[in-house]
Amino acid sequence: MRKLFKGILILIGALLGLLVVLLLVILGLRWYNANQYPLMSQAPDVSAQSGYATSSRVQRIEGEYLNGFHFVPTTRTHTGTVIVHGGSEGSPAYEQAKMIADEGYEVLALYFWGQPNQVPTLANVPLEQFDEVTAYIESTISDPTPVTVIGTSKGAEYTALLAAYGFPVDNLVNFAPGSLSYQGLDFSSRDGLPSFVNNGQPIPYASFAAASPGTGLSLMWDMITGRPPAFRAIYEEAAAASDGSARIDLSAFTGEALFFAGGQDAMWQSEVAARELADQSERFEAIIYPDAGHFFHPDIESLGNGWQIMIGGSAEGAKNAIEDSNRILFERLSRWHPALQSHQ
Repeated sequence: MRKLFKGILILIGALLGLLVVLLLVILGLRWYNANQYPLMSQAPDVSAQSGYATSSRVQRIEGEYLNGFHFVPTTRTHTGTVIVHGGSEGSPAYEQAKMIADEGYEVLALYFWGQPNQVPTLANVPLEQFDEVTAYIESTISDPTPVTVIGTSKGAEYTALLAAYGFPVDNLVNFAPGSLSYQGLDFSSRDGLPSFVNNGQPIPYASFAAASPGTGLSLMWDMITGRPPAFRAIYEEAAAASDGSARIDLSAFTGEALFFAGGQDAMWQSEVAARELADQSERFEAIIYPDAGHFFHPDIESLGNGWQIMIGGSAEGAKNAIEDSNRILFERLSRWHPALQSHQ
């Protein structure tokens, strides 16, 4: 009996020792990765409203669910409204909205989740919030139509679903799109949650539970140790296992659509999605930048080391992609939104 008790104590001691070693390894890796990959520790809080300047031309707007910024150009030169959304980082795409407003367009830069009057996580985000946006532009903006919606990453998924579900969208622009709706980024439920709902009904989604255990464990280890994660594999495996119900069907959308993607996207397979979405209509176009990643940026290296793993592509590819995609974007916007004088 004494030998058995002694053996149990030795086993418990060995297990505790292994746990201590594992904890020390994790702490050491977190310290190393925090220094090696500043992208992970220096990212600004882009969801905070206080971080964005307001003025007589940039006004904070808030309603029942509506939340964001209304940009009124110094000289408005085009009809209609442009609405922009950020992605899973929770931003309102403020800088993109400012760039577009500076060219004479009236722009709304909107949060679609994460603000005090909205769902707190990127799960169960209601598509019908767009009804309030429509009511706002009709009551506030002269010549409110046509309406062009622009979304990036998860914001692209959201805006594509708006078009797919028949909300009053005239033109669609997606940067780094998804051609499926994916599981929400809230892991409080064991069974998973949808990213989006429509009038309380879940939008069918591709589940991360379909990914292999190895992919899930690798991603979890990166997140525990503070290494920049590359999410693409888990999205690819979720998409491959989907039964097709999660596919974003734009066949009934009567407007024009433009899909931009990087050929080396490390976040998810946006270049595959762009082509799949564009193939649904001759009015849709996919533009792929082979050397760009998930995020187009004029100086992506300024984000800090680690972007190569998480975002993908090259710095030159990201710079070329932002310059060319903005050129094409403004060509389309000028065609979709006629000059004001032609309507006077």
